[in-house]
Amino acid sequence: MELLEHQLLEVQRVAGVVQDKLTEAQSAKTLYDRNASSFQYGRLLDCMMEASEHAEWLTDRLRGFVLRNTFNSPLKEDYCLKLVQIHEIRVEYDDCILKAELPMLLPHRKKKYTDYIYKPFFLALQNWCEERQQQGKEIPVYEKATVCFIHEYDKKMPETRIRDHDNIEEKQVVDALGMYFLVSDSGRYLDTYH
Repeated sequence: MELLEHQLLEVQRVAGVVQDKLTEAQSAKTLYDRNASSFQYGRLLDCMMEASEHAEWLTDRLRGFVLRNTFNSPLKEDYCLKLVQIHEIRVEYDDCILKAELPMLLPHRKKKYTDYIYKPFFLALQNWCEERQQQGKEIPVYEKATVCFIHEYDKKMPETRIRDHDNIEEKQVVDALGMYFLVSDSGRYLDTYH
């Protein structure tokens, strides 16, 4: 019970940090609106980035907490399915081509935290394979494969969101695909393209 209390207090603390950073970002935005200062715009982005990093940590801790402490199997399965739905991950298979769609930007390869993609994506692939197996449908396994990352950007968003694709973390995605569909992800068996 003491561990549970400690975990809850830590989650609350980080939630407070996220709120503080968002409040600070709002103040920086107000100052930017008044002065159009590049310094204030930079401060706004810094605050949002810090809030986002703490929110990722918070999400990971909350998700881990639920998965570790939910012993009711149907409830846990429902939670895992909701994770996939929240992230709007879709998996399709047609004419020997497996398509997995993640409607989010992949993180920079130097970012420390990428589990927010891996866990829901892994669960989506697991659910998809289980459904295929129950329906008696083929689950493809590729000895040699090519993974193509297709990045789609919203034209309404600033062009600064378009990033160098060679800096994008693809390992988490390839690792998840490898668990279910690849014989190996070594360079002899797998090519990746952006």
